[in-house]
Amino acid sequence: MSYVVLARRYRPQTFEDVVGQEPIVTTLRNAIRSNRVAHAYLLAGPRGVGKTSMARILSKALNCKHGPTETPCNACDICRCISEGNDIDVLEIDGASNRGIDEVRNIRQNVSYAPSRARYKVYIIDEVHMLTREAFNALLKTLEEPPSHVKFILATTAANRLPETVQSRCQRFDFRNISIQDIEKRLSYICRTEGVQVEDAAIHTIARYARGGLRDSQSVLDQILSFCKDHISPEDVNFVLGCIDEDKILGLFDSFVKKDASAALRIVNEILSEGKTSGECIDQVLSCVRELLIFSSCGQEANWIEFNASLMQKYGNSFTRDTLMYMVQIFSDARMRTTDSLLQRILLEMAVIKVCRMESVGSLYEIAERVAAIEYRFVHVSCEPVKKNEKIISPQEPISRQMVFEPVSEAYRAPLTNNHDNEDVVHDKKGVWEKILLSIQSKKKSTWALLKEGQFIGFKDGEITVEFPGKCSFHKEKLDQVEEKKLIEQCAKEVVQGNVRLRLVVSKNGIPEKSKTTASPAKDSSDQQPVDLRHSEPAVQKTLDLFGGHVVKVNKGG
Repeated sequence: MSYVVLARRYRPQTFEDVVGQEPIVTTLRNAIRSNRVAHAYLLAGPRGVGKTSMARILSKALNCKHGPTETPCNACDICRCISEGNDIDVLEIDGASNRGIDEVRNIRQNVSYAPSRARYKVYIIDEVHMLTREAFNALLKTLEEPPSHVKFILATTAANRLPETVQSRCQRFDFRNISIQDIEKRLSYICRTEGVQVEDAAIHTIARYARGGLRDSQSVLDQILSFCKDHISPEDVNFVLGCIDEDKILGLFDSFVKKDASAALRIVNEILSEGKTSGECIDQVLSCVRELLIFSSCGQEANWIEFNASLMQKYGNSFTRDTLMYMVQIFSDARMRTTDSLLQRILLEMAVIKVCRMESVGSLYEIAERVAAIEYRFVHVSCEPVKKNEKIISPQEPISRQMVFEPVSEAYRAPLTNNHDNEDVVHDKKGVWEKILLSIQSKKKSTWALLKEGQFIGFKDGEITVEFPGKCSFHKEKLDQVEEKKLIEQCAKEVVQGNVRLRLVVSKNGIPEKSKTTASPAKDSSDQQPVDLRHSEPAVQKTLDLFGGHVVKVNKGG
């Protein structure tokens, strides 16, 4: 007798044998028990999770000689024929090879005939998404209103490719990937039944490699049994599956931490020399990065993933979350490019070098805070008043020609008026202005740093006037931008509970507009020489614009 693989020998035969699909099993058993079995079911999910097995079990439950029952006997002739896939009344159709309208037309003609010996005629259409659009349209009427003795069970791995008109006529069950723990239990049971000794680490490696597919894990176990016979070790599993040794993967991460590109490239060379591909190496590195990222975000509370203890112990706190996400981006990009490239090794080595060379990546929020702090320091320094009697000598001018500048007028700090009644009003308005500044500071510090250097002039007819010294024209230009102005007006609107317009002005020669009328009269013309700045040298004009000063006296050399 020919050999039968493990996946077929240990295929579930009853609802109790189905692994990892408890909600679906419970629903179908209750439907059978309460006589609420639908005429059409759609079983959707990834490969190797029990869709076809569930269809056969449901067929046996409906047609068993002792049924309908939720526990088919698997002993009667009907149950045995269904399990073997050759019962005359339970037709398993491959949707990929019977996808045309002619095959569907045959189904429509045959459904009118009663079953030969069973209670129901069951049509199991596997990979139903492969049917053509015309075949689906021809099936709609029969699928919606079949004869009472007909049941349809559709199975697919791509439910999104089925027309909504088909899905709406079926009860849909979505099969999920099977957990690593459930796969380990099933594989351990198979090994005990087969009389094979297997180490727990080996079983765990196989279960992780299957990625949620029980049939995949059974096929791998069958292959390893052919290689190892009576005892299975983790080394044997790694050899058969082509997995990279854990020590080499940990060595790569050690190189990433130490920024040692040379050591990382040596490890990559060893891995590729063993016959592993660049794609396999990147896949395992990405899997480890994912574990580190989830551990960094959730800690040990992430019970949906089983962490590599050695990896977490050594490097669990070695990378920031932003750095790990950047590593995912680097290796994912390399993985996609290695699919079609003939230079796979170069792409892998380039990704490893890039990770070794990168510095710790900070979050965008931290970068924005640092930029705001730098802007604040820049604005604070650039707007400091020039020290009195400070002399500035232009390198383009003779040493004998010197300009003496006066500091910015203190009128910006002075009261707007001497009237006592008006002082109370101004004080209240300044209090409102301070609240507006606080509101802006909480939303955008860079805008607040620029705006606070201005002088609040007044608030009249819904318009706030803010004046900047001549040397702070940059502030006005920046705040006049649409986004900045909109933010300031919105904060002011929230404070004053009304519509507000913002008016920004720049004083001339450092003297506020409010103070021009109260400024002291000029000295006698004999004590001060008139200076026409329009005819000054470019260096002088640039210096005046930078510091907001004005020329008091010019000493001309001989």
